[in-house]
Amino acid sequence: MDGVLMLIDFEKRTGRSYLGRLSIESVVSERVPAEDWENAYDIVPVAATELRRKLLAMTDSGGSDDPAARCIILIDKLRDEYGAPESEPRHPDITSGKPWPILASAPFSDDAS
Repeated sequence: MDGVLMLIDFEKRTGRSYLGRLSIESVVSERVPAEDWENAYDIVPVAATELRRKLLAMTDSGGSDDPAARCIILIDKLRDEYGAPESEPRHPDITSGKPWPILASAPFSDDAS
């Protein structure tokens, strides 16, 4: 989580991104060996409530130039693909007063994986 937040901060300061799908996926999911298959695994979600809360706090415009927004969108896409932990609320931080979802206009490119 700290690495992702550091990379988001780095992009905000420099305008260069080094954060891709695999970086985010490795924080919000884990690979569990499949029981019946050799050299195969299942991808299962891992709670990332604190990361999502911190990313929401870091959002600016919520547009495509907002790295924190792009990261939250990717997490939501991964949740759609692999499921979400039951313990993780849909809104990252309801007490923040920020509406959800605010980030619909910030696409995340899978090209950087």
